[in-house]
Amino acid sequence: MGHPAGLRRFTLLLALALLSALSLSAQPESGWTWKDREGKVRSRADLDGILAAHKRWLETEHKSGTRADLSRADLLIADLSGVELTAADLHGASIVFADLSGATLVDADLTGASLVETKLNGANLSYAELKEANLYGTDLAGVVFEPNSLPDVRAIATAKGLDQMTYRRFPDALARLRKQFQDNGFSQQGRSVTFALNKVQSQSEWNLCRAGSEWRDCLSAGFRTVFFEWTCRYGMDPGRALRLLLVFWLLFAFAYAAFMVMPGPSGIYLVVRKQLRRGEVVQGIQIRAWRMSKAKGWKRPWLKIRHYGQMARAATFFSLMTAFNIGFREINVGQWLRMLTTREYSLKAVKWARPVAGIQSLLSVYLMAMWVLSYFGRPFD
Repeated sequence: MGHPAGLRRFTLLLALALLSALSLSAQPESGWTWKDREGKVRSRADLDGILAAHKRWLETEHKSGTRADLSRADLLIADLSGVELTAADLHGASIVFADLSGATLVDADLTGASLVETKLNGANLSYAELKEANLYGTDLAGVVFEPNSLPDVRAIATAKGLDQMTYRRFPDALARLRKQFQDNGFSQQGRSVTFALNKVQSQSEWNLCRAGSEWRDCLSAGFRTVFFEWTCRYGMDPGRALRLLLVFWLLFAFAYAAFMVMPGPSGIYLVVRKQLRRGEVVQGIQIRAWRMSKAKGWKRPWLKIRHYGQMARAATFFSLMTAFNIGFREINVGQWLRMLTTREYSLKAVKWARPVAGIQSLLSVYLMAMWVLSYFGRPFD
């Protein structure tokens, strides 16, 4: 019987940690060491010399220096942050638990390289070769993701920071990665890449807006940010729409409670129907804070707590009914909520409370629609 995926991951990480500890314990006092493609132990100074020669090779347009050949090298826990590795040969290299944050890997050959738990945040992977590379647990936040080839879907599905990847010119690599995730059942990873693509487009519009471009860019950027990113993060977090719906329910409940305390005809009215001899009479009673000047002694605080509790309940219930004031033919959620009460009555907003209730109803309908669309579909692909 196979081990669960979580146990396999834990076993892999434990083995890598033990390997790292053994590697460190076996190192000489001179410092960190690594192994080249032939298994020969090399020093940090050797690696710095290779990187310096590679930098000269790039600066002189291949006339001086030497291209970095680190293929099949063992660079366990290497600190390569910010290094220039453009067009370097890293195919088959083992760069496990290393730090490549901010590194330039443009046109680098990473075919078959092992980048398990490596920090790649902020690195540039434009035109890099990632075929058969292992990015298990790799940090890809801020990575410029424009490689020529993609790794296997399982080798990158556990990578961190997928939603924070970016591109500078060509979005096709991210689009292909998203389709690869979707076709193989990695729906959440696909949603994360969708967020990354839309985030870059929105940021581009904000940059044009700040540069003094046409007002349409500002309007488009603001619309996308408020209605799509804040509500569900372009479909990556459908549950955010429901959480916002809950927050608005409570905030508007406070607003309705304020109408009950403030003077004037604006507020929430209790509408009841009474059967009299002359027929049915509809009566509207404004829900207001009750003056308890006649209450004395120990009854006063108890009655005060009870009265304001009833006000809070009315404001909360009215806010809930307004939030779910959604009806279609026989389906009416607001009507169903009213049927939960023991008495037959309804609550109605009057004067200035009415447009407030209308705004809440519109916001709630939109948030519900965004949750349904983003949870059951892919509207931002």
